[in-house]
Amino acid sequence: MDTSLQLFGTIRTADEILNAMLCMDIDRPDEAMMHWWGEKTNSAAVLVRLLRGNNEAVRLEPLDIYGINQYGGLRLDKLSDVDAGYVQGFSATLQEKNKMLVGKWVHESGREGEIILSPYSSSDDLIPEHCANWNEFKDWVHHVRLEGDALIFRGHGSNNFRLRTTLSRAGRHRLERYYAETFPDFRVHAEVALGKKFNLSDLDDYSTLLGLAQHHGLPTPLLDWTRSPYIAAFFAFSDAIESWETRQSESHVRIYGLTRDFVNETLTPVVTLPYYRSYIASISILPRNNLRLYAQQGEFLVTNIADVEHFICSTEKRLGRKFLFAADVPIDCATEALEDLQFMGLTAARMFPGLDGVCRMMKQTMLTRPHRLPLASKSTS
Repeated sequence: MDTSLQLFGTIRTADEILNAMLCMDIDRPDEAMMHWWGEKTNSAAVLVRLLRGNNEAVRLEPLDIYGINQYGGLRLDKLSDVDAGYVQGFSATLQEKNKMLVGKWVHESGREGEIILSPYSSSDDLIPEHCANWNEFKDWVHHVRLEGDALIFRGHGSNNFRLRTTLSRAGRHRLERYYAETFPDFRVHAEVALGKKFNLSDLDDYSTLLGLAQHHGLPTPLLDWTRSPYIAAFFAFSDAIESWETRQSESHVRIYGLTRDFVNETLTPVVTLPYYRSYIASISILPRNNLRLYAQQGEFLVTNIADVEHFICSTEKRLGRKFLFAADVPIDCATEALEDLQFMGLTAARMFPGLDGVCRMMKQTMLTRPHRLPLASKSTS
């Protein structure tokens, strides 16, 4: 994970200390989006040019300023010549040290202040439950649903993977650019493929298109979840066995659970990708034109944060509440787990309606034959 592509910190002004977030895309290393928000100063964001010197100095020069719309989304303001000149009067010179940027901003009027930015870091690690076998995982499910009030779940084929969106894993953190360039381009292709028009100003069309992009492999700022812990376990074990040849050192899958309180308190009826500040929001997307979403009982989180897991853990510590659970289960349980899940009606053919799902189901059966130890070895109670 290239943590230097997203930095958090503060901007000190004469009136207050603002929260700040700097977002970069790996394919445009000479640009960044600087967000700030506070109590007294108007929240906004500025697209800046990054000029790197030979002495680890980085100069930030403003290119465009983005205001905030009624939903908290960034909009490219049309400035008067006077205002545009005022914005262009700002610059910042920062020193790069240990992936941090520290220095000051100045304005040609003589105003100045301090900037401190660093990768998001937290010592508040998630502590998973270690399940020795498949039956212990089912006991964990019973516990987190009834006592922890977990509502949605997510499965990873390795317990070394963390909660990150596919967009973040692709090295893309500027959601205003994704919203302006990638998403409209996908809409054009989706309309041709589906023979349907999508109106991005319509909330249902907007979210439906996002869900289609996620489920068909386009990197997005979404994280897939499901209302079923067993569907989450199916995806965890399926990924583990299908990737076994390239990940033979992995020993456990991981299944996450997120509480009802977190989902309800972050639920938003309006999806705003280029939000002005750091955020995680839960959204429900109608499964229109998306049989996979319907079959998988899908729910989503949308976020502009790269390190989602540590962000939630630090929020838990700050509020003194529990939101996120996790269980690690040995990959050796794959055969037993997938057989049990098949009896529940959870197969690749069910999760991926169509011939691709049927073939994936048959492939998984082939991969868990007895000669493919240790995946076929059943765990002991």
